[in-house]
Amino acid sequence: MRKGFEVNGDYRLMDSSELVYILTNSSVMVSTVQEKEVVYGEECNFDEILAQMTSGKRNLVMAGVELYKRCNSNKSQRPVIRQSTDIYDYMHPVMGDNKTEECWAIYLNQSFRVIKRVRISSGGLNTCLVDVRVVLKEAILCEATSLIFCHNHPSGNHNPSTEDDKLTQSTVKAANTLNIRMLDHVIICNDSYYSYADEGRI
Repeated sequence: MRKGFEVNGDYRLMDSSELVYILTNSSVMVSTVQEKEVVYGEECNFDEILAQMTSGKRNLVMAGVELYKRCNSNKSQRPVIRQSTDIYDYMHPVMGDNKTEECWAIYLNQSFRVIKRVRISSGGLNTCLVDVRVVLKEAILCEATSLIFCHNHPSGNHNPSTEDDKLTQSTVKAANTLNIRMLDHVIICNDSYYSYADEGRI
């Protein structure tokens, strides 16, 4: 049985310029994409292609992309989290390509199986405010025994900031008072991540 975009076999066989023409109906845009690929060895830019679409088609395409991301991330609902790569695989489809920062909490039971994940806050290009009380309230309500923080850096630099360090330390301390263990804080970029646990900082 075919899954995901495999049902669109005809489209998968097309080159990028053919797909761009279907989406934009613009020969100029097709030439631009072909020039980037052939002359400069660059891939086409999805944002540039979106900008050439009509408003209605752009909304339809973005709705389809978002639905695909959600369906793809739902394939591994309630996984068991054993290591940082599990966290990355679980959260990357949700936030890996976000243009602004978001912070999520993953709540686990005693067997380290995911109870649920919750978006705690969303912010700007390089900051995202988090209220630790909200995080711990959710943990108590769903009877979690441990939790994991996860947020993204749209800049592509996965190294933690001073604010990230402070948030991690304050959450670990607050969670301990409730006998809830914070297992990790993972910073996700599009193709890399940083794990506080892997670095021995939790």
